[in-house]
Amino acid sequence: MSAAGCYGRRAFAVAALAATAVSACAAHAEDPPPAHKQCFTMAQARGKIETHQLADPFKSMREAALRLQGEPLGARLCQLGEGLIYEISLLRRDGHIVKGGRIAAARR
Repeated sequence: MSAAGCYGRRAFAVAALAATAVSACAAHAEDPPPAHKQCFTMAQARGKIETHQLADPFKSMREAALRLQGEPLGARLCQLGEGLIYEISLLRRDGHIVKGGRIAAARR
């Protein structure tokens, strides 16, 4: 095999890899950006719960605990993108703590 043939194949391989990388970046660029999450203090959460007439966080926490078979530890109100959610922490029967379970903060 001649040196020119080896370089030609190598150039083709490099060009193919570059095209793949560009198409992968273009496909990734079309994905929506991850939603920004902001969690509220207890005082802020109380205000949001009243303003938006959201469901009781303790009731939501108990329902999640029943569904996921754990003991409720805490809940906090967060805004995720355009919606409001409760982030729930549970203690499972095996002793593991589950954090970050998200439940939509439904209206009353």
